[in-house]
Amino acid sequence: MKHGLWICALLATALSTGCDNRHGEPETEMKTVSGTLNYRERMMLTPEAVAKISLQDVSRADADAVVIDEVEITNPGQVPIPFELNYDPEQIDERMSYHVQAQIFDGGELKFASDSHNHVLTRGGSHEIDIHLVRVRQPRVSPPDPADSGAQTKRGNLRSGMFTYMADAALFEDCRDNRLYPVAMEGAYSELERAYLNSGIEDGGPLLVEVDGRFLERPSMEGNRNEVMLIVDSFEAILPEQSCLPPVDEPLINTYWKLRELDGQTVTTPEGQREAHIILAKDESRVRGFAGCNNFFGTHQVDGDSLSFSSLGTTMMACLEGMDTETGVLAALEASQRYEISGAMLSLFEGDKLLVKFEAVHLP
Repeated sequence: MKHGLWICALLATALSTGCDNRHGEPETEMKTVSGTLNYRERMMLTPEAVAKISLQDVSRADADAVVIDEVEITNPGQVPIPFELNYDPEQIDERMSYHVQAQIFDGGELKFASDSHNHVLTRGGSHEIDIHLVRVRQPRVSPPDPADSGAQTKRGNLRSGMFTYMADAALFEDCRDNRLYPVAMEGAYSELERAYLNSGIEDGGPLLVEVDGRFLERPSMEGNRNEVMLIVDSFEAILPEQSCLPPVDEPLINTYWKLRELDGQTVTTPEGQREAHIILAKDESRVRGFAGCNNFFGTHQVDGDSLSFSSLGTTMMACLEGMDTETGVLAALEASQRYEISGAMLSLFEGDKLLVKFEAVHLP
């Protein structure tokens, strides 16, 4: 009997000790990223609306974002819409990049979405953020006209942007990078202007349009210099009460990046000449491309949003044109410290100084 009592006492002690150990190590205290969602349009959300917000690790350029936490708010009411996202502070690495992505669905359709990197927690980001959403236009679905197959293959430069016209001056804000360009009054421009004036939009108001066009140098309105303008080859459509689609960031790796801007100046490639470009390959971290006169090659190093190049070499061609561009491109690559991708645009920086911009091109 005494032996049985001793075993019971021993078990009780073990169980008691186990309970005490369970409280020996306090659980990690979760923290929150909080903020609001807003948009500028005067649109009421219905009770069917759903807001989806997620906290993501976007450090790796060659991989999908990692979702740390996400919330879904049904019937969120009207903007501003408050939200909170939880995270474990011990899992946050100061070297990495984190952002918040947000979308609002209504009636089963995506209506609004964040269109920029809303950085939080690291690299100067806070744990509080107010996110501005843009309206998403729904894609137009129309069957191809078999009798017009030639015209469809011709549309190699389809562009979307916000078009404005006032006092004989026309401007086009490219949806790809939000840059503003004058529109040359040649080609199919008259069709675009007529559609704008017949749309009923107030004078000078922005209107989303789709055109097939190119960016080329033309004399400015003052006539004392050249500037890059949009040449409208064909007018495609107007999309009233809609705005640019939120840009989907192109991947850094294995994308053909065409030179777009160097030392603050837009770069255009004369017809018949090869365009400067770079391609960062995943295999052995190689980089290759064309700098303006010669092909070049080397290696790249990516760590979070840090991007640098080393062991750059070129072929040894001598060119009458393109050498200034080549010198600038190679100097920018050698000075590069970090990068940013916004939609189809890749920007390289030395500290806070913008060195060069490239545009993603989808090759056939």
